[in-house]
Amino acid sequence: MRFLFKRPKIDLIEEELDAVMEVMTSDIFIYLDLFVCSLILTLFLTPILNSLPLSCLLFIGTFGFFSGIYMAAFSRLNKKD
Repeated sequence: MRFLFKRPKIDLIEEELDAVMEVMTSDIFIYLDLFVCSLILTLFLTPILNSLPLSCLLFIGTFGFFSGIYMAAFSRLNKKD
């Protein structure tokens, strides 16, 4: 059955992989991922925190902390290239 299908050319595969890599490494996608991870962490820790203001503070703190790490470490590396 495999001989019935043509393999795509390597150039087409590389173009598709480049498009996927651009999306996965874009700043918007990374910040969206950090937002979702912070939200999940906050939701899992909500039963322990027992108050809404403390949960909001935890969410803002974790999102800010992880965004700061991203900006400090990876944005500087990307700007050098």
